[in-house]
Amino acid sequence: MTATTPQPDGRIPLAAAAAGTVTDAGIGVALAVASALSYSLTIVVNRTLATAHVHAATALGARFTIAFAVLVALLRLRGEPILPARGERLRVLGLGAIGYGLESTLFFMALERGTAAAVALMFYAYPAIVTVLELATRPARLTGRTLGALLLSVSGTAVVVGAGSHVAITAGGVACALGSAASFAVYLIASDRLVTRSNALTTGTWVAGGCALSFLVRGAVTEGFSSPSGHWVALAGNGLATASAFVLMFAALRRLGASRTSVVMTFEAVGAVVLAALFLGEHLSAAQLAGGAAVVVATALIGLAKADPAEL
Repeated sequence: MTATTPQPDGRIPLAAAAAGTVTDAGIGVALAVASALSYSLTIVVNRTLATAHVHAATALGARFTIAFAVLVALLRLRGEPILPARGERLRVLGLGAIGYGLESTLFFMALERGTAAAVALMFYAYPAIVTVLELATRPARLTGRTLGALLLSVSGTAVVVGAGSHVAITAGGVACALGSAASFAVYLIASDRLVTRSNALTTGTWVAGGCALSFLVRGAVTEGFSSPSGHWVALAGNGLATASAFVLMFAALRRLGASRTSVVMTFEAVGAVVLAALFLGEHLSAAQLAGGAAVVVATALIGLAKADPAEL
């Protein structure tokens, strides 16, 4: 069985998507896992910045400005279009400035009010929200495989982030984390449906640009900037990881759709816990390893599923 050739914009032709191949799904899963790991790094970095009392406008403004600059440079090197397709430019900019800007603001606020593990536990309600919204807004059949993967993924993630010894969050942190999850679910579906002709790299670039514009304007208006002295390495790493995550996620969306991509990307929580163990001195328990294994199994189930657009 051979891999399906994407169209120039990176999307899989409809006929091929209906037939569905394990190879195409496997590529989509690999892209989503890589994106999830990039996002994992941003969780650890943002938690570090939040506990150091770096203002959100500074931390997130720098994050998305760096990501935007890196992605524009990459577009030029690859000779790809700098601007999204006509008719999608304002959509992409709005997805960044409003959709992803709101999600990242609420997530950072949650990290100021709770540990990374606790915030991740709340945030990973979003795959279930995505699935419910997709079922409510378009005709589709929820397959047993996707439902099983969703249950495995959510339960595994809950074990991974909840079995640690340092899980604490305030009521305000819970509200921010759940609000972030809901806004990300809407953002993910909107990205999948509203941006269909622009390639993944261009889309990711301008989502980052929209976010950067939003936070820079907010910081200037509210005088919310703080000195980033001593945090330049963390800010640069945050921007580079964000650039990687954006491109990989949009490429995965083209192959898996919003529901399947959201399930696979619960791998982000596993990655965040592992990175926290490596860089912040936190330790993994046997229960956390078991939860991580459940997420890996869920990822494999999605990877082996056929990409039938009439099914979730």
